[in-house]
Amino acid sequence: MRAIQRINHNAALCEDGAGRQLIALGRGIGFGDMPHDVALEDIQRTFYGIDRKYLAFISEVDPDVLEFAAQLADIVTQQVSYELSPNLPITLADHLQFALKRAREHLVVPMPLAEDVEQAHPVEYRIAQMAVRGLQKTFDVRMDRHEAAGVALSIVNAAVAPSHRRALATKREERLMEHVAQAVEREMGSTVDRESFAYARFTTHVRYLIDRIEHNKPIESENSGLYDMLAEQYPRATACAHAISTEIEAAYGAALTDEELVYLIMHINRIA
Repeated sequence: MRAIQRINHNAALCEDGAGRQLIALGRGIGFGDMPHDVALEDIQRTFYGIDRKYLAFISEVDPDVLEFAAQLADIVTQQVSYELSPNLPITLADHLQFALKRAREHLVVPMPLAEDVEQAHPVEYRIAQMAVRGLQKTFDVRMDRHEAAGVALSIVNAAVAPSHRRALATKREERLMEHVAQAVEREMGSTVDRESFAYARFTTHVRYLIDRIEHNKPIESENSGLYDMLAEQYPRATACAHAISTEIEAAYGAALTDEELVYLIMHINRIA
């Protein structure tokens, strides 16, 4: 292994025997003139494919946080079924370092989407809950349970999809979102503020709903029994939910369950 650029005393940009560049961590490997050879036994961890824009962050991040994030990234890779960005250990470390800072300063950041994240991404959320427990034990802090939602989103956002496929999916979603907003305005007789937080939360819920449909993972809770009560109490919002359900069924070929309609009715009431 050959170190070619210093990041800090204990980290360096290196080149392996096959000529591939990587980031290596190890005591003292970034010390001295560059380039120089590094013994393999001195290397504690390596990262391939990391974007060079993260080199400055690696030089500043707490090494213990980076190691925790790297171990967490290893677990995530084994548990999820999709491809992940090689930058995941670094982006996780960035998020975790700020989460620890909040915990030490006793700051709680509201996460109004936590329930949606848990429903839409149960595997990632479960891993994130484990990560929060591990952070508390490893770094001797107390963390708000909703921090798990932020960690889960960091994992979800690291998913890699073919760019062409992603672009088509995004365009399709954007068209559907506008149709959904128009359905709310038509059925509820009110103008939807597309710049409001309530609308942002609503569109996030719809996107998670679409993700559940595409992966055949409907919401599993005990709230489906609320549908009849909500339908009686909020008939216009219920009619709107069914109109949106028709839009989604036309686009994705799947009707919404009563349980999905319950959450949709509640979100419609918030924006209307």
